[in-house]
Amino acid sequence: MKATANTANLRVYEVAVPVELAGAVRVVKNVALFAAAPFIGLAYAAAFPFVAVGLLAWYGARAIARKVKPA
Repeated sequence: MKATANTANLRVYEVAVPVELAGAVRVVKNVALFAAAPFIGLAYAAAFPFVAVGLLAWYGARAIARKVKPA
């Protein structure tokens, strides 16, 4: 006998969160994102030269492959 999961039979438990706590969680999340933003930007700026060189190499390899077709 094969048992399959039926979503109608699954119970979803929701936890009631007070409005004040939900507001505090939102504020903490926003402050954490605000504090992390410079580091995320620094990571993008540090990775950009490597991504650019890789992109140029990729386009160059494709151009060479199109120009030199195997006989």
